[in-house]
Amino acid sequence: MAREDAFNGAKSACAMLGGFLKDVEQEIGMEKALLLYGRQGEPLGSMLAGITKQQLGDKEFDFKTFAAVLSGAYQMFGLTCEIEENATSTKVRCFQCPIYEGFKEAGLDHQTIEALCSRMAAVEYAELKKVIPQLCGSLKFRSAPDQPCVEEFVLEK
Repeated sequence: MAREDAFNGAKSACAMLGGFLKDVEQEIGMEKALLLYGRQGEPLGSMLAGITKQQLGDKEFDFKTFAAVLSGAYQMFGLTCEIEENATSTKVRCFQCPIYEGFKEAGLDHQTIEALCSRMAAVEYAELKKVIPQLCGSLKFRSAPDQPCVEEFVLEK
């Protein structure tokens, strides 16, 4: 029940945020709205990097630790994800996403949600890279509303 409660709470908050973003878009345009929304990836990326560094202590970076950090964060945000990790990567498939559902409820279309999520993810990955320079992240946004988003994290070669 806790995951469902987290999902519903986050979805409601994202529906309000989606309504706000629609108003911002009308006032100042989509590109500026994307820029402003994308900035929220900074504290998220910084938080994930900080928790990862704290969990690692003096040890070298490893994907097992990073996957555990992602799992905890995504649960806190109410996402339903499958996380696969191995020695060289972590792949996250998010099936039930309160951000997507909340934005959709606010009347944002699939393409707009993709643009918002992609912008924020890019900023998040850049913040992670500042603390964990060898880490690269990428987002493959859901191809359709009923498909998962896939994030992949690998070490730079």
